[in-house]
Amino acid sequence: MSNPDPPAASADIPAIAATALTRRFGRAWAVRDLTFAVPPRSVLLVVGPNGSGKTTLLRLLATALRPTSGKATVFGHDVVAHAEMVRAQVAFVSATPGVYDSLTARENLQFAAAMCGRRFEPMTLWLERVGLAGLGEHPVRTFSQGMKRRLALARAWLAVPSVLILDEPYNGLDAEGVRLVHTMVTETTQRGGCAVVATQEWERGRRIADGVLVLSGGRLADHAPAAHFAAHILTMAGSHP
Repeated sequence: MSNPDPPAASADIPAIAATALTRRFGRAWAVRDLTFAVPPRSVLLVVGPNGSGKTTLLRLLATALRPTSGKATVFGHDVVAHAEMVRAQVAFVSATPGVYDSLTARENLQFAAAMCGRRFEPMTLWLERVGLAGLGEHPVRTFSQGMKRRLALARAWLAVPSVLILDEPYNGLDAEGVRLVHTMVTETTQRGGCAVVATQEWERGRRIADGVLVLSGGRLADHAPAAHFAAHILTMAGSHP
C-alpha cells in the first residue's frame, strides 16, 4: 500500500509534536524533556555539538528507538502506539547510507520500493534523479561514499514520504548532491509534509530551514524561526561552516 497523503492538507494537525520526549541509555540521558512542534510544509534544522542528542532525537521520531518517557506524534499518530502508521509516512536517511553492498543499485531500489508498496516503480527514473544513471547494474560495494549517499536518498525519495528525516545528509556530497537534498526536501514540503534535518553544516541547512532547534546535552537550548539565528549563534551551538 502506498503512503497516505499528509492529513495536514485538511486538518490542523502538527506534522510532528513532541511532549517531554526523553530517552535514556542506562544512566546516561541522551535526550531529556524535549517539547516542540513542527508544522506541515516546513523544515526544522536540528543543530548542536556532537553528543547533544541530535541522532537520538531523529531515531525516536523515525520509530527506530522507543522513548523512555514522554511522547511524540507524526501527523497525530503516536510513535509507539501507532508505530506502523508512522513508518508508513516517514523516510529516514541516517548518517551512514545503510544500503546493501551485495546488491546492485537497481536491486537496492527495487527492494525499497517493494517494502513501501511501490513494487512496479520504474527504477531508472530514480537513478537518473540522483545522478546514478547507467550505474543501476553495478554492485553497490564498488560505489564511493558519495554515490552510496545518493542511492540512500533515492531510496527515501521514491517512498514519497510525508515526513523526511535526514541525519547529516550532506556527508560525501558535492554541490550537485547538495542541490538534490534540497530538491527532495522542497518536494516533501510542497505536498504538505515536513522535513527534519540534523547537520553540523549549518550554512547549508540554514538555506532551507524554517525553524531551528538547538540541542545541548540532550536538552532543548533554543527553538525559534531560522531568521532569528545569526551565524555566530549557530556556530557557538556546536555547528561549524
